[in-house]
Amino acid sequence: MELKTVFTSNIPMDCYIIKGRLESEGLDCFIFDNNIVWVNPFKAVAVGGVKLKVPTDQIDLAEKIMSLVKQNKLIDDNGEYEMAQVFENEISRQNEILNIKTQVRKNNYLIDNPADIKPNWLNHEEIHQLIDSEKKFIELTNTKFIFAWEQFWFELFDFDRSVFQYFRTRPVEYYLDKELVENYNSKSINKSDMICRNCGSDEVYYGYTLDIKWGILYLIFSVLISAPFPLIKRSHHCFNCGSDFN
Repeated sequence: MELKTVFTSNIPMDCYIIKGRLESEGLDCFIFDNNIVWVNPFKAVAVGGVKLKVPTDQIDLAEKIMSLVKQNKLIDDNGEYEMAQVFENEISRQNEILNIKTQVRKNNYLIDNPADIKPNWLNHEEIHQLIDSEKKFIELTNTKFIFAWEQFWFELFDFDRSVFQYFRTRPVEYYLDKELVENYNSKSINKSDMICRNCGSDEVYYGYTLDIKWGILYLIFSVLISAPFPLIKRSHHCFNCGSDFN
């Protein structure tokens, strides 16, 4: 099999990034001279840099993909797409997934009636996969820890295991998913329609502020209890520039 160089760089990581992009399209990629550059970067120019090579019969597709990458475009069997639009669509799709999870956890009726879910981005099969994952989530939520001395001593003296696994009734993935949905709902509730007066960003949320806390009520309560009173003032906060305003 004859190979041809399609990309070179004095930084090995550049070649690995392009390699991953080409391999995601089914191309065969090989990297040369990366070890010598890792060991001695000053010899990168002498050896011609790190080289990314593909078979000659795949060279045209590789060059086309790399050209589209420079233009911030993606490609598949159906055509070319603007990378920014693809990312925006994926964000909308992930938000829809979080929204459906929120609806299911608030209304278990949807678990037995997935047809009542009207998605914009997910297909029929993806909805059923999502419902199956929510069923497992509910099962884990209802899981209760039951202490048994026999099982405890078994876990304690089995040196191939960790006794902490005995107390961990739910996997880490359960808590990650739970926190992700809760954070999504928290942002949805506190999201403000206001625009930041300082930078014009719409990443403005309403809640307790850290910078603006000195109000008349704050001073009165602080004097009454002879100690600084906890923050009681709420304000709009911009996560783009960090400013607070009412």
